[in-house]
Amino acid sequence: MLLSVALSMAVLASQAAAHGYLSTFYLSGDNYEGYNYWQVDKAPNAIGWSFTTQNEGPEMDISSPDFVCRRGSQPSKNYAKIDAGSPIEFRWTSDDKVINPNGWAESHRGSVITYIAPCNGDCTRVDKTALRWTKIQEAGLISGPANTQGIWATDLLRTYDGWSLATIPASIASGRYVVRHELIALHRAHLNEPEFYMQCGNIEVTNGGRDTLAGKGVVASQLYSRSDAQLYGFTVYGSATSWKTPGPALYTGA
Repeated sequence: MLLSVALSMAVLASQAAAHGYLSTFYLSGDNYEGYNYWQVDKAPNAIGWSFTTQNEGPEMDISSPDFVCRRGSQPSKNYAKIDAGSPIEFRWTSDDKVINPNGWAESHRGSVITYIAPCNGDCTRVDKTALRWTKIQEAGLISGPANTQGIWATDLLRTYDGWSLATIPASIASGRYVVRHELIALHRAHLNEPEFYMQCGNIEVTNGGRDTLAGKGVVASQLYSRSDAQLYGFTVYGSATSWKTPGPALYTGA
């Protein structure tokens, strides 16, 4: 009885927390804007895709076109150049600095994942549902048990004031790509309601390798499945000792 009450209180507290959005991409020594629906003066060099979500909430339907790059998303008209083999950083934040002073709610424990998809041409006019995503970075349970006592990738995100990092593989060919950075929150996974937060941005890879990623990757609707036990039915309030980061295998090079 006490356990069920405590669990209910934890879920209610997590529902009350604000969520977040990706405000900044940092690459090649420059900051590029992500997207904030309510921001009036958008930066002219912003690479973040726009979306119609008027709050900081998640996407829930993994089969929807909205799952690609968020609800009603549209490609940016800009690109940021980055050399293959170089790091790209992402900053998450929230407009509610009282609940989320470090860029992300503590209750929203889970994974940090980065994908890349070739546009095979112009990313500003690409069909988002046709983009094929390759995972280039993943972090989930870092240490300890797979519950609220463990250290998760989102805890490290908070430690670094909302910042996380991925590297564009050196083997990837020069060209235009969309990068998709995603957080998965597990506080409602036991109710079969994992929460997904993502932001897409256009990049142009320079000084690349030979791998065009042709024939690789999967469309967004195939990234996850409702049969993934680490997402649907998993409880972060239990006694599990391990948790495997979901999704496709990590890219290992050409």
